[in-house]
Amino acid sequence: MKKSLIDIFQIKKGDNIFITGAGGKTSLMEKLGSSLKKEGRVLISTSTKIRRPKNKDIDYIYDSFNSYKKIDEKKFLLAMGKLDPKTNKFSSIGEDNLTKISKDFDYMLIEADGCRNLALKMWKSYEPVIYNISSKVICVFSAKVIGRRIDKDFIYNYDDFIKLIDEKIVNKEVFLKLIESKPGPFGDFSSPKFIFFNQVESLEEKEKTLEVIKFLRKNTKNISYAYGSLLREEYYED
Repeated sequence: MKKSLIDIFQIKKGDNIFITGAGGKTSLMEKLGSSLKKEGRVLISTSTKIRRPKNKDIDYIYDSFNSYKKIDEKKFLLAMGKLDPKTNKFSSIGEDNLTKISKDFDYMLIEADGCRNLALKMWKSYEPVIYNISSKVICVFSAKVIGRRIDKDFIYNYDDFIKLIDEKIVNKEVFLKLIESKPGPFGDFSSPKFIFFNQVESLEEKEKTLEVIKFLRKNTKNISYAYGSLLREEYYED
């Protein structure tokens, strides 16, 4: 049965959600931001680096922490980061600053690692950057890579990836090894943890994704799984 992202990720007021992975992190953050601004005060930001957001639903944008002023409204979407004008990218305003202003928002959505727009990734030793204020972590995978021949052209941190994974194609065992890798998609964060397979846009992709999710559910603990398409705004748990 189709569900909303808010229901799938069990989002409630006070949640500080960190998003990791590849294949739609920024899109997920912005979709969630657009949905949650109907419920309250929402911040989107990063603990690493992201492109400066330009979602049409963003009501306020701050290019530095020093320029930030508390908004006296009940419902809005605000983006903030430390802007590098040369690259038009945001970097983190810092854990201390984010913690200071956390009470100004009902929800915070933080992108917590990078992938250089590649479809799959292996986490580097310093990733993901998940702050202590996190209440849940969502990892994004792309369904488009299932069954694809492993190649450096679409994998971030390819050298470490092939050290861990001795496979020819991206199969269910690959996802399990990535999830179990250290630091992996969740770092040292315990729970709640979610994995979302994005870009499920055909019957074949749905069947492949459900097969992978069934295997992962059997072989992992304390992780909730979902799939769908951010492009089509269709989301499912089973």
